[in-house]
Amino acid sequence: MTLEQILAVPTAPSPEELARDIWDGDNCVSYSADGKRLLDAENFPSEINVKDGCEVICDEVFAFQDYMAGRKIGEEIPLEERSSYLEKITLPASVTHIGAAAFCECGELVKIKLPTGLLCIGASAFADCWQLEKITLPAGTRVIGPGAFQGCINLYQIKLNKALEVIGEDAFDDCESLETIIIPHGTLDHFLKLLPKELHPLIEEL
Repeated sequence: MTLEQILAVPTAPSPEELARDIWDGDNCVSYSADGKRLLDAENFPSEINVKDGCEVICDEVFAFQDYMAGRKIGEEIPLEERSSYLEKITLPASVTHIGAAAFCECGELVKIKLPTGLLCIGASAFADCWQLEKITLPAGTRVIGPGAFQGCINLYQIKLNKALEVIGEDAFDDCESLETIIIPHGTLDHFLKLLPKELHPLIEEL
């Protein structure tokens, strides 16, 4: 796929898809009729296995929702209570796109193995996953969206790949524990252009 084609893939579930969704009761998630798009999740369990053949994790699927805090409607929710239930998720190699805010405020998620087929991480996809510690991009990932890992305050290591073409604005903003950004040997000039200047001292070629 070209970069334009990758960016053009829709990650928001359509009303038509939601009307014809297929429910997976074991994992409390629903898929499009063809099984290629994970559309929604309800009554979040702590562990989820996404079925093989799924290609898109849609926008905000596992993101924190206000009802999870167990407070009255309209009541302000303190930051320390803004955490989705999800602790562990297994993604198949078939997943190519992780949608915008798909895992936003999944505060119990300590680690995640990104699928080998992943092409694009959407805007704010992992924003405020404050326990997330390390991220390794698969070899084929081409896009990291704006604010993708913003506010991941315990993220200390990121391993980027040679195929990466786009790193969106503020992708690693407020990652206050970040110590090392590992890049492939011989790609320094490429990543000096992609990454903001304040992150350049963290770059390490391997």
